[in-house]
Amino acid sequence: MNDRRHPTRARYGSIAGLLCLLLMPCWSGCTSLLTLPVPENPQAFLRAAETAPDSVALEIFQVRYPAVDQKLNKEVWQLVDEQRLDVNVRHELIRNGFRAGVLGGVVPDRLAKYLNLESEKPETKAARVITGQNADPSVTRRVVQLGRSKSVTVVAAELRDQLNILINNESGLRGRSFEQVQAVYLLRAQAVAGQRVTLRLTPELQHGEQRLRYSGSDQAMGIFMATPSRERELYDDLELHVEMTAGEFLIVGGLPDASGSLGHAFHAENQRGPAEQKLILIRLVEVPGSEILSDVDY
Repeated sequence: MNDRRHPTRARYGSIAGLLCLLLMPCWSGCTSLLTLPVPENPQAFLRAAETAPDSVALEIFQVRYPAVDQKLNKEVWQLVDEQRLDVNVRHELIRNGFRAGVLGGVVPDRLAKYLNLESEKPETKAARVITGQNADPSVTRRVVQLGRSKSVTVVAAELRDQLNILINNESGLRGRSFEQVQAVYLLRAQAVAGQRVTLRLTPELQHGEQRLRYSGSDQAMGIFMATPSRERELYDDLELHVEMTAGEFLIVGGLPDASGSLGHAFHAENQRGPAEQKLILIRLVEVPGSEILSDVDY
């Protein structure tokens, strides 16, 4: 009887019911799209990022000392095993003013004094006065984690406006001039069987004005990334390649009487007063466990 008196209400009621039936699957579908999966362990979202299982932990020290301190040179190189390097590479290094080798766990007393990194001021003091002596410390320390496909740059010398060097190789002695040049090392590390690590250290000169250079992205094909960089002069024939165990140091320095050589450009400093020499020490702190290495195909 109500339907006869109100035909319009009945018609709208039927349409509303039909729409509910039609839209019900859509609502259920939307619900499934908006619902996030609940993790079995909610604390998983709070975990810190884990280190790659094949990464290597390294400490990089740089020690500056007066060039007249020949006692330090004598103590260090008496204990350094230079025979651990390839004989051909070792000869090339010496011809170009470098000296390198591996030092075991025993650090010479004079070098240990330079490596004392404890602050002279108590930790309770909130302020620290910067003077000429502590504004540019003679010892710096850096800790890095390196994976198999990663590398890190170790800055060996300050940026120079101009540099003239002599390169000594099988072709003879030749001179090179660079502008806006900085000496760096390219450091790579790879874990090998027996809980040992192969370190590769390659001298490199970065020079010229910084320009945008394009390189392919490792994440996606066809995408190029623009990064500011200088021209690079890489000395592959002087690359140090040595196997080490945890606790050992790779030490690189310059010959004190090789002025004008490439090694002198990397390890000598005379722009801020008295002449100084610089040692770079790379200590192997941690290597992956042997159970990880057993699954790696080398």
